[in-house]
Amino acid sequence: LVNQNKDERGEGFELRTDDWGAIAANRGLYITTQTQPKAQGKQLDMQAAIAQIENALSIAKALQNAATQSEAHSADTDSQDQLKANLTQLTQSGLLAYAQEGMALTSPENIQLSTANSLTLTSENQTDINALKNITLSSAEAIGLFAQKSGMKLFANQGDIEVQAQNANLNMAAKQDIKMDSVDGKVTITAKDNLTLICGGSYIKISSEGIELGTQDNIYLKCNVFQKMGMADMNIDDLSLPDIIGDYAVKFICKDESGKIYANERYIATLPNGKKVQGQTDKNGYTQAFHSVDENEIITLELISR
Repeated sequence: LVNQNKDERGEGFELRTDDWGAIAANRGLYITTQTQPKAQGKQLDMQAAIAQIENALSIAKALQNAATQSEAHSADTDSQDQLKANLTQLTQSGLLAYAQEGMALTSPENIQLSTANSLTLTSENQTDINALKNITLSSAEAIGLFAQKSGMKLFANQGDIEVQAQNANLNMAAKQDIKMDSVDGKVTITAKDNLTLICGGSYIKISSEGIELGTQDNIYLKCNVFQKMGMADMNIDDLSLPDIIGDYAVKFICKDESGKIYANERYIATLPNGKKVQGQTDKNGYTQAFHSVDENEIITLELISR
């Protein structure tokens, strides 16, 4: 490669333009750094790439099985099976990229990964997510965390750690010991209705009606002085949790009066707040899911090509 002055710029090829560029392949696109010497072999020889996908799938299924046995949320491996089938020899219009010595996608601005179905990240060694500011993880339904061998650690060097089940129960269990320490402060446990401690059948029950102690054996009080005094109570600040937020989702299926499905059709959806969202129906004619806080909100849909 040379410039306009015939100065050497490099070797190989460069695809460039000062205007717009596009690479399009209707039946699928395979990008790889693994070449065929002297153009030997098949054009779509993607054994190494497919082997990598199969390896990732086997890892996901092994962890899925372990998570299921532990009654944790498990991964969606069906979508990964379907993706492998679609990309093998590009039987469907997909894009497969493979690089033997690694791959990097970088930008000084924003990068977005988005899908109307499933997004899967799999590594055979370690997966790291780093941010100099905030990391936000949100799910409209459930979040599952599962560690098979070496446990979990949740540390905050500065600031509080808050855990809330805002409209349900908070359950904690351990097969062995449970330990709670306040190194330089105090431990306060409160309950609106009652607080019960049970061990070996003996119990202490605390409520607004009093304190009840029960046992089948002896009660020992070991102290220097035991004093009976007048009545007393202690008020606590009520903890207010957010009310439940309505979770309604709707998908449209686009078809004509005869029942013909409008697959892969572009559309514009107008949301209740007036915002317009563009999208494309899937192969079954379904739009993306639209979420709202009110089941009576109206969403209108218009097919662009109709």
